[in-house]
Amino acid sequence: MIEVKGLEKLQTKLRNIRELEHRTAPLMDQLGEILKNSIEDSFENEKSPFGERWKPLAKSTLQNKLKKGKSERILRREGDLADNWVLKSDDDKAVISNNANNKGFAYGLAHQFGANGAGRGKRTKIPARAFLPVDKSGKLAKDVKREIKAEVISFIKSI
Repeated sequence: MIEVKGLEKLQTKLRNIRELEHRTAPLMDQLGEILKNSIEDSFENEKSPFGERWKPLAKSTLQNKLKKGKSERILRREGDLADNWVLKSDDDKAVISNNANNKGFAYGLAHQFGANGAGRGKRTKIPARAFLPVDKSGKLAKDVKREIKAEVISFIKSI
């Protein structure tokens, strides 16, 4: 006669997996923190999550910032873009957002991807200084992807 042991543990694990979709808020929060930390690291290190250093400020921009008593750091005028990232998460998603704007213009995307024809005279070119951990094709930065994968695996193992 063959005796099978440990089915209770297996049944519990399977039940936990089935109920998983209703208990993922802690995971979503952790994944959001990974993304938010990556963004904040970009501003701190003045380089993209893909390792590309940001283009230096133009001499005229730097002089203007110093004259006004502003920080000489790149993408740091008032700190609105660099310092105001908000994470909201629930069982379904993690959303990292920033509402920084100048006279209604949400300038984060202009800095992320670059822009031509900016400024009052529409002649200013803003170089891309990526800070989001996703490229134009939607791929995550390798380090961020690795962290997310590790977090998800750890979460699943804990069920």
